[in-house]
Amino acid sequence: MKCIYMLLFAVLLFVSCKKMDVVQPDFEVQLSKFQYKVDDTLRFNFSGDVENIVFYSGERGFRYANKDVVTIERGIPQLQFTTALAGTAQANSLKVLVTKNLLGKTSENILASNWTDISDQVTLAVNSTSTVSGIIDLSTYAADDTPFALAFKYDAVMKPTVAQPTWVVRAFSISNLFPDKSTLPLVSLATGPWMAYNFKNPTAAWVVSATELRMNGGAANSADNEDWLVTGPLNLNATKEVADFGLAIQNLAGRRLTNYSYVYKNPGVYKVTLVGFNNNIDGNKKVVREFEITVTQ
Repeated sequence: MKCIYMLLFAVLLFVSCKKMDVVQPDFEVQLSKFQYKVDDTLRFNFSGDVENIVFYSGERGFRYANKDVVTIERGIPQLQFTTALAGTAQANSLKVLVTKNLLGKTSENILASNWTDISDQVTLAVNSTSTVSGIIDLSTYAADDTPFALAFKYDAVMKPTVAQPTWVVRAFSISNLFPDKSTLPLVSLATGPWMAYNFKNPTAAWVVSATELRMNGGAANSADNEDWLVTGPLNLNATKEVADFGLAIQNLAGRRLTNYSYVYKNPGVYKVTLVGFNNNIDGNKKVVREFEITVTQ
């Protein structure tokens, strides 16, 4: 009996150690033509016998040639916000300033830093209607190891019979836009941090809340007023690692496809790749089918 058990164990060990062969996939793809227009439907027809199919469209992020390449992509820093104005406008009463050499957080440092006025790149409100600033590209100020900062500078003068204007800033954000259209927030109205500096007339100052930045101007005959609201220092350079990948359109557990359709939304020349493969724990065998297609507007 002991010999029988030993023989059975040996047989099981032999079976478990024997590698399972992977069948070479039989995978063919047909495409009726190679030139299309945006929003046309491409239909890839399949024949043969294969367990798994992965589709690479050839668009950014979905290129077979880059599937094993990790690249570092740098984002574009973008600024946007809204403003509203209450009361009688004064020319240049609100300015948007930026610097990439913030010297420190004291009042003296703020004034001594080299600020650039970008107000002419921004759409500011002319009345109480909420006005979108537009998207402002801050790439010029995204140098490595430089302490970027942004300031809203309020500067109102005394008028004997007219109150100073009130400015409200909402929906403030600086974020990085990546080539795949994803974004990475850097700073928002809620996160700041915001630092207020009062250089003239301490009776009025910037008020920061979770939903808005508000500078209430003084009443008629109020003294000249200069107040800064600063966020920074910030690092505008954001990066992320990107590796291209494919879309698994068929696997062993799913139904076998006879075709696959795809629509391109942008013109260009694309190298489309379909990979058919069979695999198990002991191996992998694949067939690669590629097409170069042209998509026009």
